[in-house]
Amino acid sequence: MISGRLGIAGIGLIGGSIALRARGTYASIAGYDCDPATLARGLSDGVIDAAAPALDVLVRTCDTVVIALPVDATFAALARLAGVSGPALLIDVASVKGPLAAVGAQVPNYLGTHPMAGRERSGIGAADAALFEGATWAYSPHADAGLVARVRAFIECMGARPLQIRPAEHDVIVALTSHLPQVLSVVLGAELDAAARLDGRVLDLCGPGMLSMLRLARSPESVWTPIVSANSGPIAVRLRAAARALDSAAAGLEAGESAPLMSYFASARQAADLLEERFAHDARSSAYHLPQSFPDPDPSAR
Repeated sequence: MISGRLGIAGIGLIGGSIALRARGTYASIAGYDCDPATLARGLSDGVIDAAAPALDVLVRTCDTVVIALPVDATFAALARLAGVSGPALLIDVASVKGPLAAVGAQVPNYLGTHPMAGRERSGIGAADAALFEGATWAYSPHADAGLVARVRAFIECMGARPLQIRPAEHDVIVALTSHLPQVLSVVLGAELDAAARLDGRVLDLCGPGMLSMLRLARSPESVWTPIVSANSGPIAVRLRAAARALDSAAAGLEAGESAPLMSYFASARQAADLLEERFAHDARSSAYHLPQSFPDPDPSAR
């Protein structure tokens, strides 16, 4: 057991899962949430041991604090904590790191992190102690070796694999690996909805492939609005690249040529095979089971 008290601001999917995983690791777990009902449920369900009335109280009374809030709320929380002495370690789990780096630099013992795990469902009811098992958990570099050691120990106690990466590099990569899949799923779902409103047979002719493609479309826009706003540049770059590929394929089909579209199949299959092997390797190396559909790589809640 790690001596000390863990504090979590935001008892949703990610914050709740961290609390459940921390059972038996920390002496006690305190929580803060702006929604009184969520805080009450966290207490009644045994997710947390105590409720803090405010963020500053949580910070003053805990040894490790996790800010598990949406990107915009995380930015505001870090701004309030600038220069305030607090815990030995304070981290956030937002899926965008660059915009938080400057304000976070003013917070003592802060280090930005991002677990690559999550689900399309949000809220404390979706929390799962095994959510981070075998997942990559990114963290930003820091000059304080002791702080880095503490954050790595925290990540490992969550069952995840630490990965150090600079904030700007992180944001460019997750624009492709996490944010683009979300946007494409939403656009596809909107296209399906519009077509189904005109012809109900559209839904009759959907198979499981469409359902799996739309899993991320269930994610709430309240979670994603601050994410796409904070990482708008890199996401726009990836969207335009995808649009160029789709436009090339469409132009070829209009000309009676399938080759432009077919040219993507080999590399797409290779990427899918490599990712599947990566997940399978992680499953063999840890206690968790490989899911039927891979987990959403962006937890930002998420």
